[in-house]
Amino acid sequence: MARPGDRRPLIADHAIAMLADGGARALTHQAVDRDAGLAIGSTSYYFRTRDALVAAAVARIREHSRMAFEAAPLPEPLSVQTASAFIAEHLHSLATERREQALAVIALLPEVAKDSEHRDSLGRCLFSHELARELTIALGCDPSREIADDLVDLLTGRLISILFGLRPESGSKATTQATIERCLQAGIE
Repeated sequence: MARPGDRRPLIADHAIAMLADGGARALTHQAVDRDAGLAIGSTSYYFRTRDALVAAAVARIREHSRMAFEAAPLPEPLSVQTASAFIAEHLHSLATERREQALAVIALLPEVAKDSEHRDSLGRCLFSHELARELTIALGCDPSREIADDLVDLLTGRLISILFGLRPESGSKATTQATIERCLQAGIE
């Protein structure tokens, strides 16, 4: 939780906006200062290096994701249909209300590819492997199979398709839900 008057969350949110709008190259300390309406040097005061600024953006995205996961408990009763509707809703949220965060994650992936700590943290920002595993096991999927990882990979690819309009028809919640349902059903059989 941020302290009153703490500029770190504000700076991290503006860093996310810069990443979403202009990609990783757009993220500079001065650009964040300008975008946030802060005096030049403010971002550098709180986050001395680019790596520290990237870490702050990743931590902030993870914070937003954690709040989103906590605000949306698993459906009851749990079935393939209710689970797929739940997941499709989460994906829709990432493509709409949380679009900036999703774009920021995608923009940062190449930059953190060789940094295992940031890469792993960023890789868990949008979709929870742990929640996917719990969900697939609760649905009756074989825990020894990699259904949860496959599901997260499918969702990541689908999110990219939606965000960049690669397959416009894939953006509808109904189409997404049907795809997720097929994936989950295949994991049970």
